[in-house]
Amino acid sequence: MLLLLLLLSSLRGSQSQKEGYKLEVSLSETVQEGLCIYIPCTFFYPDSWIRTRSTMIYGYWFRKGSYFLEDVLVATNDQNKKVEKEDVGRFHLVGDPMEDNCSLRITDVQKKDEGRYFFRMESWIEKFSYLYYQVTLNVRALTQKPDIFIPGILEPGHSVTLMCAAPWVCREGTPPTFSWTGAALSNRGPSRETPYFSELTFIPTSQDHGIRVTCRMTFPGAGVSTETTVPLNVACVESSLNFSILKDESLRLLCRADSNPPAILSWAHGGRAVLSSWSSDAGTLVLQLPHLGVKDGGEYSCRAQHRMETQHASLNLSVLYAPENLKVNALGPNRTVAILGNASSLVVLVGESLQLECVAESSPPAYMNWAKGSQPLNSSLPSSPGILCLELAHVQPGDGGEYTCQAQNPWGTQHISLNLSVQYPPRLFDPFCSWADEGLLCTCCIQAEPTPSLIWWVGERTVEDNGNNDLLQVMSTTSGAWTNSSLILREKWDLDLSLRCEGRNQHGAHSLLVLMVSDRTSIAALEFSKGALLGAGIMALLILCLVLAYKKFLRMKQLETGEVGITDSQSNMEADYVNLDMKQGRIPRPPPSDPVTQAPPEELHYASINFRRPNLKNPEESTEYSEVKF
Repeated sequence: MLLLLLLLSSLRGSQSQKEGYKLEVSLSETVQEGLCIYIPCTFFYPDSWIRTRSTMIYGYWFRKGSYFLEDVLVATNDQNKKVEKEDVGRFHLVGDPMEDNCSLRITDVQKKDEGRYFFRMESWIEKFSYLYYQVTLNVRALTQKPDIFIPGILEPGHSVTLMCAAPWVCREGTPPTFSWTGAALSNRGPSRETPYFSELTFIPTSQDHGIRVTCRMTFPGAGVSTETTVPLNVACVESSLNFSILKDESLRLLCRADSNPPAILSWAHGGRAVLSSWSSDAGTLVLQLPHLGVKDGGEYSCRAQHRMETQHASLNLSVLYAPENLKVNALGPNRTVAILGNASSLVVLVGESLQLECVAESSPPAYMNWAKGSQPLNSSLPSSPGILCLELAHVQPGDGGEYTCQAQNPWGTQHISLNLSVQYPPRLFDPFCSWADEGLLCTCCIQAEPTPSLIWWVGERTVEDNGNNDLLQVMSTTSGAWTNSSLILREKWDLDLSLRCEGRNQHGAHSLLVLMVSDRTSIAALEFSKGALLGAGIMALLILCLVLAYKKFLRMKQLETGEVGITDSQSNMEADYVNLDMKQGRIPRPPPSDPVTQAPPEELHYASINFRRPNLKNPEESTEYSEVKF
């Protein structure tokens, strides 16, 4: 079967290129659904043909089938041949084959008509299919629209006729049907309809201004429709009224006064004259307002001045528009105002209070709301139309993130977003030291925003970043606001040697001081002279710790009673006392997932950092003391 099909295809191809047979026709045509198309065509055959005028020539147009479908006859002048049932009356061989004319017309074009077509001629002398000249028909969706004609400004109470026309409709196809819709067409009168246009008569009212009217055309032969919608422009005759119109639309205000002789008319906007007429203008004055803007709203008044009397008519025009020009005013702790646009960033110190004021221009006033991320926030009531405030008192690191203000009215929605970054000085979490095989291991975990720098002090030496030598090794990692560092001290630690971990950023510093203290078992192992000397040192160190602890206790007492006063020139100094037991084999613990919102372990921290005054001229510093027994 496949071999037979290939053989037939080969025979057709050879026949289509037979010398002397030619077709003059466009090989590609495009048409929209429901419309008509005319394809001019002329065919030629060899001059060796000898025929008389009585020699009958028949023409046939076929839709090309696939290898599995036969070619379909769609049009012919041969009365003995039957065309496809669905194509009857739509495909017409309008050319006369006796005159070598093979022109084709298709009406009520449907999507299924898309494909390839070829022409065939037959007579008692010869039969030939012009397969080499196949026409490809492309069918597209209907995009043509009718035109609606409105006779200028409509006067309330006066009959008017609207026309919907489609001059591109072909005569030979099935006539389309017209339909009118619109709330303003309740007072409709008689209408007239032809295959090319439809007329509708109705009586408008002043309330019909801006109402949209739709003319719809349906092509029953193809089952497709198209439509056009336009707004009505109806004059206002009331002496005083309120009127609303969308921004960027155009408006014509018509003022008419009947008098003899004609009155002098003038238009004023907001009390300022904008247009005047002369007595020769027959009592009519039109004010053109193209592309209305926000400033075009307000009161318009028409004045008719006659030698007998003067009359006035006024109109209050409201220009409606979606929210626009959104901005955020950020009111800081010093009552300073920053005006922010979309995608702005705002930095605030922990403990400060902040007020975000969202401002939007719109008519009518927009409904506004604040959200953090995707979570709506309870904000205060609008202080005035188009303004909504959000109060953030004593901000904490968890208050950072994206804040979005949205403004919405019936004409549209707009939003503005800003990113709030809460910054704070370094805070130390879960520090400890322990003996390991490599030596003394100490870890230091500090959080701050912006990310702090971390320095180890070994005596008077500083060790930064990652360092490694025979005496010590430092390993530091940074992730977001966290800096985590470990130090391994391989050398023997003298009692006079101090060890300190310090984190610092522009808002302050926090450090951990490790103090070396001998226990009794170690003292027993030492010589008496060394033990006496070490005992004296321990006693002095204990006295120092007691003094520091007592000072801290007094200062905490003063903080609780509110007796401590700090001036702008003072530094906020704190000392946190932490006992860190040096136990053999202790494993370092990772930093907590959210240390800012979690309380530090009680066995490590006995005093908190005071953030009551975020705007300090000098950086805030604090030190933690660790007692290491060995």
